[in-house]
Amino acid sequence: MLYHGSSVGGLTELKPFLSEHGKPYIYFASNPVIALLYTVHAIERPYNWFPYGFKNGLPVYNEYYPDALADIYKGKTGFLYEFESINGEDNPTGINCACVCENPVPVERIIVIPDVFEELLEREKRGELIIARYENMNSEQKSGIEKMIESEIESCDLKSKPDCSYTKFLKSRFPNLFSAL
Repeated sequence: MLYHGSSVGGLTELKPFLSEHGKPYIYFASNPVIALLYTVHAIERPYNWFPYGFKNGLPVYNEYYPDALADIYKGKTGFLYEFESINGEDNPTGINCACVCENPVPVERIIVIPDVFEELLEREKRGELIIARYENMNSEQKSGIEKMIESEIESCDLKSKPDCSYTKFLKSRFPNLFSAL
């Protein structure tokens, strides 16, 4: 089974769009939790905010600031599109459970997620997701997050883009880091 997470419901066909990987793709995940994370976009493309990784094959969502999971997902409706199979899949992402397709794909089934935050908490209870909460992180982990955010601000030249959604997002959540640069 493959899944595609979206904030848009009612689609009958998924179509490829230009991606950060340089080609028009539709993204899929064999893990429904990973697809679920992509049902909400905190910032506008071409930027992304999906702070997750894996531990022993299990998705780990990393809260980079207090209550980050609720901030991004609480009260948001998401849609998981399900597919038995797709033609022409490839994986330029490097994510172990992901694949892409360059051709339109007819939708087989849709699962409506009324509150993505509540669903993620339920997935955590069922052992399908680890949430690394900010308040449980040690000072070394928090320092690593700050360094990563500082690097992101610099590499994306966000100081010169005050109206960019990514700039606004980071400024509102990491004001001390943004002003320190």
